[in-house]
Amino acid sequence: AAKENLNLNESEKAKETMEVLGREFDTLLNGLKDKVLSSGIEKAVLSTRLVGSPCALVASQYGRSGNMERIMKSQAYAKAGGADTNVQKKILELNPFHPLVKELNTLYKADPESETAKDLAHSLSDTALLRS
Repeated sequence: AAKENLNLNESEKAKETMEVLGREFDTLLNGLKDKVLSSGIEKAVLSTRLVGSPCALVASQYGRSGNMERIMKSQAYAKAGGADTNVQKKILELNPFHPLVKELNTLYKADPESETAKDLAHSLSDTALLRS
């Protein structure tokens, strides 16, 4: 699923759990969006669909998927000899149960200016970018 707003678990208990986690990860999500990854992502949200992966980059609900961007880019290069197409920012979905994301949250809460936290955030984002 390459688009946001895919809800797989709609039970009341799951919604309550995500609300609690949302409050716990609020500082990290805002920091990623506004400071650390501001040039590459539109927003950071907690995911209910990720199980094994720490994070994923997805298109906005009405945006272009990664495959559509790839097709558009290849057509632009073929026609204009490498013309730049406008790349839209993605949404970073974080798995709140993954150990790396938990550690990133702990590091960022302790020191928002921590180079270790920034490096881990960039590594997770770059890894997600390879798979999007």
